[in-house]
Amino acid sequence: MSISVVILTRNEAKNIERCLRSVQWADEIVVVDAESTDGTPEIAQKFGARVIVHPWEGGGKQADFAISQAKGDWILMVDADEEVSPQLAESVRKAISNEQSFVAYQVLRIERLLGHWLKHGGFYPHYELRLFKRGHVRHEPRPVHRKAHADGPVGKLNEPLFHYPAEDFAEWWMRNLRRAKIEAEWDFINGKRFSPLAVLDAFWKFFRRFFLKAGFLDGWAGFFACAERAFYIIVKQACLLELQRGLSQPSNWDKAYK
Repeated sequence: MSISVVILTRNEAKNIERCLRSVQWADEIVVVDAESTDGTPEIAQKFGARVIVHPWEGGGKQADFAISQAKGDWILMVDADEEVSPQLAESVRKAISNEQSFVAYQVLRIERLLGHWLKHGGFYPHYELRLFKRGHVRHEPRPVHRKAHADGPVGKLNEPLFHYPAEDFAEWWMRNLRRAKIEAEWDFINGKRFSPLAVLDAFWKFFRRFFLKAGFLDGWAGFFACAERAFYIIVKQACLLELQRGLSQPSNWDKAYK
């Protein structure tokens, strides 16, 4: 069985080399680049990747397009700011060589924030559906936080996929605030409206993550990670309220998702 590693990129020159070094064992590396201006495609080509330039359509649609360009019997989706551990690489090779009923696998992902690997607060263990047989997975057409669905049995791989979400905390925070705004616009287009209960629920989620799920054991990294998840919800609801009151309009990208 052959395997293709598929990576979506847009201005990932700071991250892509680490990612590509970790997947050199794959039969094929496909990088679908959303018109980067920082040299990302050239770096990918140096590591043997087949680069396809394709305008950004949102996380879900871009992922499905990228999968359609791969030739392998199995697909491993990896983000540019992630690194496949040697242990995970070995688990992937074993999984695709075994005669099993699984058509897809969830992969264990570990987040690094403020120089610390998050192991509490609901951040660990965290699994995402990343490894699957060709033709057995589709993604929801959401602009951010893509979500995959398999049409058959799904297994689990317990070796780590390392995630480096940003070089510094401010960069990570601002990126997530932009995503909150985009997600609010997507939800508004699809009929969702501002919810006061969701705002209140954000405070409960911080309490649950930081105290009940022991996020405090990760120190300040745990505190800020839990706080960000709560603040993300608050910002998203504030953006929904702006849209609902006509104080702002969905961005031009919304046309691609209707």
